[in-house]
Amino acid sequence: MADKESARSFSQIAVQILSIAIGWHFLYEGCWKLIQKDGWSCLSYLGAAQGPLAPVFKWMAEQAWIVSTGDWAVQIGLVAIGLALITGVCARYAALGGIALMAMFYCCQPPEPFATAMSGADGRFFILERNVVEALGLLLVAATPCRCMNMWMLLPGAAVLAVFQICFCLHGRSGGLEKVEAVTSATVKVHEFTALAALKAPFEEKATIGGVEISRLALDGELIAGHAHARDLIWTDEFMRRYNGGVTLGRTVRYCLHCGVDAVFAEPPFLAPMCAEAKAVGKELKFFVNCANAEDAKLAAGGGAKGVYLRPEVADGLARKGDTNGIQKLVAELKSASLPVGIGAEDVSTVKFCAEIGVVPDYWVLAFHSLDYPAARMETKCNNIWCADPKAAAAYMKTRKEPWVAIRGLAGGALDPVKAYKFAKDNGATAVAIDLLDYRIVETVNGIVSPPPPKDREGRAPARPTNPDAKGGKK
Repeated sequence: MADKESARSFSQIAVQILSIAIGWHFLYEGCWKLIQKDGWSCLSYLGAAQGPLAPVFKWMAEQAWIVSTGDWAVQIGLVAIGLALITGVCARYAALGGIALMAMFYCCQPPEPFATAMSGADGRFFILERNVVEALGLLLVAATPCRCMNMWMLLPGAAVLAVFQICFCLHGRSGGLEKVEAVTSATVKVHEFTALAALKAPFEEKATIGGVEISRLALDGELIAGHAHARDLIWTDEFMRRYNGGVTLGRTVRYCLHCGVDAVFAEPPFLAPMCAEAKAVGKELKFFVNCANAEDAKLAAGGGAKGVYLRPEVADGLARKGDTNGIQKLVAELKSASLPVGIGAEDVSTVKFCAEIGVVPDYWVLAFHSLDYPAARMETKCNNIWCADPKAAAAYMKTRKEPWVAIRGLAGGALDPVKAYKFAKDNGATAVAIDLLDYRIVETVNGIVSPPPPKDREGRAPARPTNPDAKGGKK
């Protein structure tokens, strides 16, 4: 009898330790979210949903009241569940609530085979993952009878809470609780970005390219295809291909559409997956396909593209050779797709050559950027310099009646997206396609749509307030 009682006591102690450990985790996650200066939101987490229930969660992400309610429910729920599990007060009910949260997190972003494992989160073990393991621990807590008000339950919990408070404060003083580029569930932190909730206003400027109305700011597909143009960094092309695949590609599409960017200029392999992602969220992505030959044009026509254009490298090569027949033949092949046809060029001399031989497309796609970056002033030409004389290029394009799209405006990542957009727009570009990585989309759109700061009577912008926490400032 004594052995049974001893075993029962040991089991209860083991379950209590398990309850306190899981409670610590929940309490930390809840407190971390609550203290974020700009607020934490479940919007990005819902928007990045995968698996069979992804459409449901993505629909939820578009409902402001659901997101607002969810933000507070998750934060307060995590803190309340954590406190209950640590102290033992209503621990069994708290465990059931924790299981419900774990189930939601699992359904939103499940592991393989329900969704790709390349989500940025660790702790995935094919069907099982850390949310499931933690939920099983909570199930054991919920199934074990406990004496909630027993001092032997309350005293350890009180001691743990005191230790938690000390650790949390020390961690905060060391900067460990400052907001990071992350979004957290109760059990996982994954790489995230400027949240969709931070969008000040969607992009609304429109342009017409080949008779198709698109957002004046469009997505360039260079980085998506892995063309980083990073000079001596030979590994960046492969990195960009890997980074922009799978989940990230879909997220890029969703973020663009949410922010009002509804057009993309990219290569044929990305037509189907990007348009499918747009369709999944009930929106349309206007895709202009970068074509090297007739096969690409055929693929574009069958895939729902809005336009095609001759690949800049191909057009430039033919123009340098003076191959009139070559350009005429390829443009005729692209026209067989019965879509608006453009001609791409990295050098404005290609545009001039085509115009001189009478090959005038519905629109032009021209590499155009400023020279306000160090590599542009180097004697040796690097692979991120296309527009050697932007003033001359802009002056010539103003003589053309056809619309033109500025591409490669970041000069291989050397220029700021907001400045690149405004530079191309101010120089007459009808539309501007920029390589926007998923985490830069919201802040780029915010930078473009935000009005400049008001000036005083003498025309001066207000001085920036001093940040005492900045490096070198007062601590």
